[in-house]
Amino acid sequence: MKTISANINVMIMACEKASKSLIRDFGEIEKLQVSIKGPSDFVSSADKKVEKTLISELKIGRASCRERV
Repeated sequence: MKTISANINVMIMACEKASKSLIRDFGEIEKLQVSIKGPSDFVSSADKKVEKTLISELKIGRASCRERV
């Protein structure tokens, strides 16, 4: 059985955490009310939230990998 590198493992965990936010946000899309700004703001907001989560988690993972070395 192959082992997954520490970097890949950190990336997978970051993606899993970010995906929970997307699943929750897009699960509520049916309740989204159309406003003047429209649905593109909803997508932009979800995108920014995911980007922030990914960057944060990857920084944490990178810091913990450095501590091990």
